[in-house]
Amino acid sequence: MKIEHDPGQKLFWTDLGVYRAVLLYARQGKALDFYHIYVPDPYRNRGITAKLLIAAFEYASKEGCRVVPSCPFIAKDFLPRFAAYQSLADPGSFPFAASL
Repeated sequence: MKIEHDPGQKLFWTDLGVYRAVLLYARQGKALDFYHIYVPDPYRNRGITAKLLIAAFEYASKEGCRVVPSCPFIAKDFLPRFAAYQSLADPGSFPFAASL
């Protein structure tokens, strides 16, 4: 499975036939707010969510960025299971909303 990244659209994705799984984020300087992840129902529970998030966290690490996991799934389900990425995460909830 190939995970793609479009920094202009601020998303990571993978095509799943006629469907697409996506991770949406906002960026402000060296802070990335991972605010929404979606995997279509027929493809859930197959590790696709983890693959998207691992690619995104690896990107954040490579770029020297901090991650705000605004999406509850990322904060409460992914990070406890993938402890290696906890050091990149900062608490917060939609930290960039005030600047919109």
